[in-house]
Amino acid sequence: MSIDIIVVIGMIVADLVLVLEILYFIFRRNVSNQLIRAAFERNEAKFEAISNTLVAKLLSSFDKELIRFNVAELQRDDALIEKQIKVFEEMDLKDSQKKKVYPQIFYYYIDRKRKEDATRYYEKLAQFDVYRNKRDIEMTYDAYIRGSHMYLEEALKDLKKTSKLELPAKERLVARMYANKGINAEAKKYNSLADKHEAELKGKKA
Repeated sequence: MSIDIIVVIGMIVADLVLVLEILYFIFRRNVSNQLIRAAFERNEAKFEAISNTLVAKLLSSFDKELIRFNVAELQRDDALIEKQIKVFEEMDLKDSQKKKVYPQIFYYYIDRKRKEDATRYYEKLAQFDVYRNKRDIEMTYDAYIRGSHMYLEEALKDLKKTSKLELPAKERLVARMYANKGINAEAKKYNSLADKHEAELKGKKA
């Protein structure tokens, strides 16, 4: 077999692999969107029916439960969120999956002012040297659980480079740090800014 033919075959195989990867992404995205719609509609029968299709096998059980969890969070349905947390705790999660969902659960408990549960998930995350938002979680835990303002200067710098979507949460973090420091005027100022920016975000979504 000549070198030219080998090169051509190699190019054909590479193209086929690329096409398969694109198809995999499209099918995976489409079935995810279908599951998200079913979850938003609270249609469990539809969700299960989609989950049992051949295409849905592209998603892991974790992926499907994460969709349920994310939708429950968007709908602020505490009962469903708690149910999903219990599901995750009963699953044999990979480290990569823990790194994905544990920060979300941590922030849920912070938002609900459940310090003991937030600490439990902070400690679960402590087993990992690296995970997404590790620095933000450390700052949040320090302010909301330890009652510290150690990261105040760092948090103020973050406000200058954060996205509009994340800005209200960052401003509330700064407000909490000022409150911990006993500077209530600044705490009130940043809570007011957070209220304003949250309202702007809701206005854009409406």
